[in-house]
Amino acid sequence: MAGATEKDLATLRNEYLDLALRCRTEAKKLRGDRAAALEGQARAYAGCAADLFDLINGRKHPSARRR
Repeated sequence: MAGATEKDLATLRNEYLDLALRCRTEAKKLRGDRAAALEGQARAYAGCAADLFDLINGRKHPSARRR
């Protein structure tokens, strides 16, 4: 089984960025706990996208950097 290609990772990164944007857009329409929850989810998606960006650019694996 082959690993993910750079194109696959870029596609996935773009999907995570899109999800983060959608969450932030919806969070602006809400208040309180629901808005905060969507903002938290947007940060999580953006973090995944940042990790994928690092992998695409040949940086050390994200989980190894956090140890």
